Amino acid sequence: MNIIPLLMIFLFFAVMLFIIRKNLGVRSFEDYATANRSFGFFALTFSVLATWVVGAMYTAWAGMAITYGYTALYCAAYAIITMIVMYYVAPKTYIWGAKYGIKTQSELLGFRYQSKSIQMLTGIWGIVFTIPWLIVEIVTQGYVFAYATDGLISQFWGMVIGIVVVTVFVSLGGMRSVITANVFQGLLLIFGGTALMIYFVYKYFGGFASGFEMVANEYPEMLTYPGPSWDPPTPYWTSIVILSGLGGFLWPWAYNKLFASDSIRTIKVSALLAPIIYAIFFSIFVITAIFIHSYDQALSDVQGAFLWIASESGPIALGSLGVIIMASSVGTVSGILQAISTTVSRDMAQVINSNISDKRAVNIARISVVVISLISLLFGTADLGLMVFLALFTYDGITLLFPVVILGLFWKRANKEGAIIGLIAGTALSMFLRFFNPIFIDSWGWQPGVYGLILSFIIMIVAGYMKSPSVFVEKLWEDTEVTYTKNVSDPSSKPNSVVL
Repeated sequence: MNIIPLLMIFLFFAVMLFIIRKNLGVRSFEDYATANRSFGFFALTFSVLATWVVGAMYTAWAGMAITYGYTALYCAAYAIITMIVMYYVAPKTYIWGAKYGIKTQSELLGFRYQSKSIQMLTGIWGIVFTIPWLIVEIVTQGYVFAYATDGLISQFWGMVIGIVVVTVFVSLGGMRSVITANVFQGLLLIFGGTALMIYFVYKYFGGFASGFEMVANEYPEMLTYPGPSWDPPTPYWTSIVILSGLGGFLWPWAYNKLFASDSIRTIKVSALLAPIIYAIFFSIFVITAIFIHSYDQALSDVQGAFLWIASESGPIALGSLGVIIMASSVGTVSGILQAISTTVSRDMAQVINSNISDKRAVNIARISVVVISLISLLFGTADLGLMVFLALFTYDGITLLFPVVILGLFWKRANKEGAIIGLIAGTALSMFLRFFNPIFIDSWGWQPGVYGLILSFIIMIVAGYMKSPSVFVEKLWEDTEVTYTKNVSDPSSKPNSVVL
């Protein structure tokens, strides 16, 4: 076994912990949850990228890209939709968050609808549909350790090492440690990952032009929808673009980072930069995967194909890819754990018992990090099959938050009754269609989440016209418009912390 890849991964962990060492030991829940709303556009941009670019891209999405080719570019397409969602939800999210001391996505929705039930319900939704992502990422970490050490460190112990490192710095440092580490991780995975993909393309395929020529001549189906040996209807691709695009920024671990920004301008600049950088990076990744399809060894283990071709390039290349995957995975896992722990403390424990002290709230969040890590590690030992489809399933649920968020932020008539019924009914329909899979799902191609999304919108709109907007909502809209005008005229100003 060549020890270089393992040493490179451990060096990555050491450098990351060194960088965030001063952020460990947060004392207030505000700092744990929002880093006191102190980060600028550079930190927010690369933190979002470190969250979006998951480690499972090199295993789960590699499996899809190497097997089906063009279809995997849905990720680049949905980045545009996600950018629009992020850009338009940012102003009110930031204003309400800073002005009223809101720290989480669920607390924002509970405040808007004046409903503790919605706060807890959306918090539960976020946890339930986020945990599968966490499991996929933990499995990816274990997979990398096992491959990089040629089995010396088993996949299980690789998962343990990865989750222990993340648990330590998330529980001790909260959002400040997460974002600080994310900047390092984001820079590493974007620039290092792009450079490595380009290296593979030129080393094994003679460049992009010759690579495309080879694929066009020998594997032309890889360049068309849906790819070889698969024949889903066209709406399948359209629906996963829609669901992923609308849900891509609704994950609590992505959305909550809006509360850590220092201004509306910061968020809008990040909303423009992050998806563009992501789309370029991911497109290069998919192109590389399409080229790798030409190797039989890659097709025999599509989820390990990138690690295989890196190992063929030598220990430095394998170690570099291992570090890049680990940076991607740790960035996502840390964001997820911080978001879930904040949700448990703020949107569940403090809703049930409003007398919980600030110190106890931090401790509850820290304990939650450990508990969720252990649960995910346990489930990570199960056989997950082609992991990309497990991840896609989660969008069926998380996208159902879209009507609750978008109507809540932009439509005065949206009310708590419609939000609760719409969220539950839409998710129930989506999950029913997902698990029972009636024949029209496969024949028409539209995924279950689309049907659930339509039902949820209908319910919320009907409920909205059944009653007039409350006095609270009218005052909130008036107050927000005044604050937004002041913030735009002076982007450095922050909303006052007052309560309606």
